[in-house]
Amino acid sequence: MTGGFPARYRKIAIARLTGDFRTATAIVDEPWRDPGPGEVAVRNRWAGVNAVFDKNLCRNAIRYVEVVPPWDMGIESVGDVVAVGPGVTNLAVGDAVATTKLGHGFREYHVIEAVRCLRVREATPEVLALVPTGISALVGLRVVGEMRSGETVAVSAAAGGIGQFVVQLAKLAGNHVIGLTRTASKVAALRSLGCDRVVDYITENLREVLAREYPRGIDLAWDTVGGEVFDAFVDHLAMRGRLVVSGHTSDFDRPEEPVPQPRIYRKLYWKSASVRGFQNPAFPEHFEAAAAEMLDLYYGRRLQARVDPAPFRGLESVADAEAYLLAGLNT
Repeated sequence: MTGGFPARYRKIAIARLTGDFRTATAIVDEPWRDPGPGEVAVRNRWAGVNAVFDKNLCRNAIRYVEVVPPWDMGIESVGDVVAVGPGVTNLAVGDAVATTKLGHGFREYHVIEAVRCLRVREATPEVLALVPTGISALVGLRVVGEMRSGETVAVSAAAGGIGQFVVQLAKLAGNHVIGLTRTASKVAALRSLGCDRVVDYITENLREVLAREYPRGIDLAWDTVGGEVFDAFVDHLAMRGRLVVSGHTSDFDRPEEPVPQPRIYRKLYWKSASVRGFQNPAFPEHFEAAAAEMLDLYYGRRLQARVDPAPFRGLESVADAEAYLLAGLNT
């Protein structure tokens, strides 16, 4: 230890591009660095797992990032400020903070600009779920999806990390929510979150359910799955319906598939519907206000932040957590 801090600490980095987190990454040492002007040092307590994104990093398939090993891993984390650099006045040692920055999550400590830290009441897994995932749900629904009240909202992967917040925010806005899952064990969880209709599209035909029970169509759809779910959503959009694409986990690591069907404008034009892509980093101007609102909803007990109970402790368990998420086992 040097000055109360370890001379070195551990982190996870990509060592080789294999396309698989477990074989691509390694736990390595990082020398301690005191925070410079405007920076703070944070001890991470919890880190978020973004398995689809992480797997793409491990094969250098993120379009806006060039991965050259060694490459630090992890994005969002919550922890405690342990050192403050010159000129920092908004944070003090002992403050709990949430941070979101590529390469800063899967490590025991990190140094980051103080302005990129969001002070929170406590560094808990629930807060980690809210920042930035809950923020993404709010910005995506409000800004991109233009969510209103009294609408029919459909959510794929509704029991997932972002899905749980999309469902709750849509219900808080006074909407009828359809929650999709492909796992029977998640049906009860979705009902408890407030879904008015839960569709297990392994045992039920999604298109038949939408045609039979929602003949007017879907006003707002949130999709992170892609493939057949995306196609069904497009075909069942209501007049002026909006489909927000927030991912496509069903085929993220597969070659692009040529789909022989009518061009999408033939399905959208006559009902003035639209498909809108959404990635939260493209909307930084909304982060601060959305964070304040999501934390206020959570601290006011108007919104739940559920965390899967499976225990993953320590950097050694991150590969297991990644595999768990990719297998769709998480709720």
